[in-house]
Amino acid sequence: MTIHVRRFQRGAEAEFVTGLEWLFTPPGSRPADWDRDRAVERTAQVLAHENVALLEARSQEDQLVGVASIYVDILSVRFGRRASIEDLAVHLEWRSRGVGSTLLAAARAWAHEQGADYVFLESGLARTEAHRFYLREGATHAAAAFRWSSVQ
Repeated sequence: MTIHVRRFQRGAEAEFVTGLEWLFTPPGSRPADWDRDRAVERTAQVLAHENVALLEARSQEDQLVGVASIYVDILSVRFGRRASIEDLAVHLEWRSRGVGSTLLAAARAWAHEQGADYVFLESGLARTEAHRFYLREGATHAAAAFRWSSVQ
């Protein structure tokens, strides 16, 4: 089976958001404040930045089967230039068929092209299958993540 990965282009914002919504399938959940229209608007804003790649994975039949977003976001004194994979979602029916590996490889290749020294990814605690996947793909379990929902 061949999976094709390419960057999303302007005009495909709603399709990218559709892919993101696959993250809401258990063990994930829809955020209480999820607003699809706002997500589409934010996707358009993100596509305008050169330090971001929104990736789409498509089947041979041109079906959207996975999405990923990766950002070159900080230059760390300790670790160098970081690229963060913010989203990696695969359609439920296409999981365990190489889509995630293909997207991850494309995201890491893009990060390398941008001069990143390392790639960082956070994953929800309940996503144990995803964690096993990342470890199989060579990641190390390097940190615990903490979040504040307000910046005040």
